[in-house]
Amino acid sequence: MELPPVPLPTVLGMLGEPPTVGRAEWLSARIAGLAAEGRLVPGTRLPSERQLSDQLGLSRGTVVRALDAARDRGVLESRRGSGRTILAPGSGPVESLTSRTPALPAGTIDLRATVLPPHPLVAEIAAVVVADIAEDPAWGSVPADGLPALIEQICRHYERRGLPTDPSQVVITTGAVSGIHLAMLAATAPGARIGTENPGYPNSARAIRTARRRVVPIDVEHDHSGAIVEALTAGALHAALLTADFHNPTGTLIGSADRGRVLRAAARAGTPLIIDETLAGMNWRRAPQPPPMHGHGATTLLVGSVSKSLWAGLRIGWVRAPAPLADALSHLRLGVDLGAPRLEQSITARLLEQAGLPDEPHCRPHLENTYAAASSGLRELLPGWKWSDPDGGLSIWAHGTRLDAHELAARALDRGVAISPGTLFSPGGTGWPHSVRIPFSGRAEELRSALTVLAEIDS
Repeated sequence: MELPPVPLPTVLGMLGEPPTVGRAEWLSARIAGLAAEGRLVPGTRLPSERQLSDQLGLSRGTVVRALDAARDRGVLESRRGSGRTILAPGSGPVESLTSRTPALPAGTIDLRATVLPPHPLVAEIAAVVVADIAEDPAWGSVPADGLPALIEQICRHYERRGLPTDPSQVVITTGAVSGIHLAMLAATAPGARIGTENPGYPNSARAIRTARRRVVPIDVEHDHSGAIVEALTAGALHAALLTADFHNPTGTLIGSADRGRVLRAAARAGTPLIIDETLAGMNWRRAPQPPPMHGHGATTLLVGSVSKSLWAGLRIGWVRAPAPLADALSHLRLGVDLGAPRLEQSITARLLEQAGLPDEPHCRPHLENTYAAASSGLRELLPGWKWSDPDGGLSIWAHGTRLDAHELAARALDRGVAISPGTLFSPGGTGWPHSVRIPFSGRAEELRSALTVLAEIDS
């Protein structure tokens, strides 16, 4: 169904001001981002090339190149006499929770990923950084520990959160999973028992096993911080890998008092804590958010990433650790790689300088809308499923499916909906047979359609 053109002032407001360089790439990326965010819905006609050219102050050729590039991305279609129309996505965001993630049939609604559209400044800053490549006196090389300008921004990030940080305590990594892996290698020995939350992010348990450590599930369903304190107090763990800010998949935020309890228990047991802070910026509900997990005599290695807050395409993470552990981690990573890519580090450094790592998502209204669609759809269509409102994050953890979650996922895929069964979030690989993760980072209308299909299958 073709919809009327979006009013020109509305489109201009969503696009924002063009950058000084890379204008065609900027316009193409902005249209794609607005389509991915659901603000330009499928079937919507864009204003004419002439209108966009006149109002944006761009040449007609620049606008045409941008729209053609958006067409080549699968975002637009062009028809004689109808202008440019937004298309439904052929393939959506991907979150690699299983190896060799297969391509989905065209038209499938994918509820497996928690990926957000890029920060509005990404395209502009990337264009500036690329334009400066020839002027780089280092010819693209970078210290293995990380670009000094980026490390400086990470230190400022922690200072703003109440944790003074020296550059000697920070090592830049190629994403959070790489940081977790290196942190475990630096803090524990082969065969060490590593506690991690159950349910939990699938790649946490995978990182533990890859490092040749032993996974010890900590059941956190009913009392998140209490279960962690109990596991630490038992004294059988060599380290614990935890998520204190908007846990994946439950969205739980560990409060200030409970953080103190966990840190004191870790200090008494002499157990290092590896803290995954990937979702720390997903505070779209604006909950009171404590400072980072640190202090009370505990050893903590904080692992961060810009993949959620800025752009999933920036595979940039870091570890903030005591200087001796940071030194050990830095030495170990020379046997893994020679550092994260200079281009991505430069883009990230400039983004952090201009925008910082936000306390809440840049697309908070989008998440408020999609969460409302997900929660109302679950209550209306699947009243037998049980779940709790998350404190933040990007997903709902729902229980009580009538079918086994693997069977539900298989039947749903036959009906054009892809979901992740609960077993995927079990560190042992066998738990949560009647649970599913429902991300709400995509489009509201697709969420509603997907939940309708799940209700028809599982009723």
